[in-house]
Amino acid sequence: MLRRILVIGLTLLIAGSALGFTQLTKTVWASSYAVDANMERQILNATVRITLYAAITDDQGNPQYVTVNGQKSVQYTVGEGLGTLVRSGQDLFIVTHDHWTLLTPNLHKALFHNAAGDLLLEMSGADFQQRIGYRDGGTMVLTGVEELAAGLTAVSLGDGRAPQQNDVVLLAYRHPQTDAISVSPMLIKEFTAHLDRPAYKLLSLNGDQVVHGNSGGGLFVNGQLIANMWEIVFERQVSRTTGEVVNAKTQTDFSLAAQLPAVIGTGIAAQ
Repeated sequence: MLRRILVIGLTLLIAGSALGFTQLTKTVWASSYAVDANMERQILNATVRITLYAAITDDQGNPQYVTVNGQKSVQYTVGEGLGTLVRSGQDLFIVTHDHWTLLTPNLHKALFHNAAGDLLLEMSGADFQQRIGYRDGGTMVLTGVEELAAGLTAVSLGDGRAPQQNDVVLLAYRHPQTDAISVSPMLIKEFTAHLDRPAYKLLSLNGDQVVHGNSGGGLFVNGQLIANMWEIVFERQVSRTTGEVVNAKTQTDFSLAAQLPAVIGTGIAAQ
């Protein structure tokens, strides 16, 4: 069941233009939102941590090394994100985001851990890229992931009933200080587009700021996956007279989640 929450609007001046500041409604919550424990467990059991390692190379493509305690080791760039194990019919796949920056020939390996941090699967970078069954700039699907079924419990895709503005949805959320993963309630503020892809603009109900490493985290309604976390929203003030930015960008409680395309779940994702 979708739940809506009462909001009280206050005016906050942010991110404007040369003609004046743009006004945005900041939300004050009339009541707290408690996440159902069974629902939280279901979401966490389907959430996977994805970590990519790409070798750092010089201009000629040679790996760069570092010596630690007398041992020579390759230097890596590390990318982190989240994903969700999904079952649709007979198909089993991971849904994550599609702005991984390490999908290059230098990609060395990929590690998959459960929400608690237990290692479930390790594969080569080439193997990871071969398992990409779908991507569209917002969403990526990894196929051939049956090895993860022993350590995760797959969820289903949304049933097609679209959530509405001011509905509360649940996000698999990585905490920036502790790295722990929990489930955070988010309010759908509006339906929007980003990079020409349909998206939900979300506002955290408890001040959880989405940070790097949260990309790909699943967004759920009734335990079913409807989107994946995509972008952080920042704000800046702009002078109404000069059009120049007058402060550094600051992070907000807003974020964008990429809506799942309809083709996922039709069998295309498993081809």
